[in-house]
Amino acid sequence: MSQKRFTGARTVLLGASGVGKTAFAVRYITKRFIGDYDRDKEMVYTRQLPTPRDEITLDILDTGARLTSETIEKHTKWGDGYILIYSLTDRASLIYLSEVKDIITKVKGRDCPLTLVGNKSDLISAREVNDEESCDFGQKFDCPKFEISVAETSQGVLEVMDEIMCQIKRDFVNNLNTSNQLAIADNKPRSKLYSMKKAFKKRINRSHSDTY
Repeated sequence: MSQKRFTGARTVLLGASGVGKTAFAVRYITKRFIGDYDRDKEMVYTRQLPTPRDEITLDILDTGARLTSETIEKHTKWGDGYILIYSLTDRASLIYLSEVKDIITKVKGRDCPLTLVGNKSDLISAREVNDEESCDFGQKFDCPKFEISVAETSQGVLEVMDEIMCQIKRDFVNNLNTSNQLAIADNKPRSKLYSMKKAFKKRINRSHSDTY
């Protein structure tokens, strides 16, 4: 992202195999649903978002199915915000995200742009994760949670992306404000006492040199 203006963002989709990460990305970019993908393939999708001032370049990293801790850590360093996706029909895919969240916290700290997304809400009869469990994980991760169906509509996908973009922008502004405050502190004039001490030290040094 730009140092002074918000002109770009990187979002990372993380989750177990078969939860719908690629379908989520394609739904957002094209508004179409395609259900069959190569689960081991990683890809970056790019979309230009118009704003009143500039276009924002949004990169979405769709991660592969078999990720090592080192790979997740690398993707975390690359990203600005993270969308953790699980399937409401697979409790194990939700539990897996605890490991992912631990790595994100290790790399970026506890307070970083993050959302928790339960996909396949349309498959009611196959559901394994109940409302209480999803709420518990949302509170545990300390982030907004969503339950959507990528297959049925793009509406839920858009809501998730709006939320993560708001968090990334807020994070950018907070970091920019912190940098500005540090710069102001560095340029702040020294106190009168400090100036007097410096002048006194210079006078002493001068008198020593005159002596010799």
